[in-house]
Amino acid sequence: MRNLIYFLLFGLFLIPVADYAFAETWEVNIPTGVAEPTTPAHFTPSEISLRPGDTVQWGNADTVSHTVTSGTLESGPTGVFDSGHLKPGDKFTLRFDDQYFGEIEYFCTIHPWMIGIVNVVDLDEGFQVFHNVGDKVSESPVDIAYKVQRNLVNVEVDPVRNMITFNFAGKINNDKFVVRLPEALIKDPQSVWRDDKQITDYELKKMNGMTSLTVILKESTQQVKVVGVEVIGKTVPQKQVLINQMSGVTDKKFYERGEEIVISGEIKNSIQLYQISLDVISPKGITVYHEEIPLVNSTRFTETIPTAGVFRDFGEYSVKITGPSAKSLFLSFEYGMGPREIESPLQQMKSGVEPNEVVCNEWVKLFMKNSNGKAVCLTKSTGEILLQRGWADNF
Repeated sequence: MRNLIYFLLFGLFLIPVADYAFAETWEVNIPTGVAEPTTPAHFTPSEISLRPGDTVQWGNADTVSHTVTSGTLESGPTGVFDSGHLKPGDKFTLRFDDQYFGEIEYFCTIHPWMIGIVNVVDLDEGFQVFHNVGDKVSESPVDIAYKVQRNLVNVEVDPVRNMITFNFAGKINNDKFVVRLPEALIKDPQSVWRDDKQITDYELKKMNGMTSLTVILKESTQQVKVVGVEVIGKTVPQKQVLINQMSGVTDKKFYERGEEIVISGEIKNSIQLYQISLDVISPKGITVYHEEIPLVNSTRFTETIPTAGVFRDFGEYSVKITGPSAKSLFLSFEYGMGPREIESPLQQMKSGVEPNEVVCNEWVKLFMKNSNGKAVCLTKSTGEILLQRGWADNF
């Protein structure tokens, strides 16, 4: 009996389970007034770093609806997560398990100037993340993991001297600074300085394509410099700047009758652009909505369009946004009758609808099942095959 108990206990330890014992819950607030483009704070905090298994809860403390949608205004929703419309007081909770990893940008599709970042990183206890190291010298900056008691203020990259400089604030004696240096940031560190003095009492370890550096900081230490064979960004990239770059997004991709369509966007590098034109074009190529949108002391815009009385045809609509000296922006969305509005043929007939009067969704056609005279909704191709086999017929 005792051996059986030992066997069962041992078997329990063999069951693979995710190690979420130290999972945390992070709260992100959507403050009042963030619907205004000039509001300085949108998602608070706007960027968080967490471990797999942690949970994030967004709470809408504003007086209007918002969304928490993965993606950006420029690229649009990515489909990783989407809260839908969060009304005032609503909350959206998501656990970031192993399927989520890396940097995930998100925004509000109704007010796309509201942006945030969730970094899902596999960090050991006590480590933090410093983001976008090398962004001034490279178009592909990297994030680094580090651990220290005092504050790491910034990280500077010198491509000429192949040097990375870590600047600190605070005075803590014998403060252990541990940093993991990806090869994409610095290759083969050769020497280390504490302030302006080269030191030898440091530790370097190679691990998983990166180098782990450990340095003990004295109370007065303000800098640690690391020199390698090569660092990120040998030259400062020359970026082409285009004036009046327009980007935009619709708050959803599919709308039903009675809903409102919210189109939001932004103009970057705006020069002498005071007004833009917005046109919505039906599946038949007819302009069903036109609006001149003034840009009064702002480069951001939002337009709300009712579907009632404006849209008559089901299908794909296109949105064209134009402005002087600006490349036109094109968006699209679907307008139609949601599947949930139409009951199945069986449900309709149970409620008293005659078989020949059953209504099908847009993409299927009504047929009669020959064996019992009941109505069925089939795609055109399937219907044609069953007609040939004598299984179904037209009413």
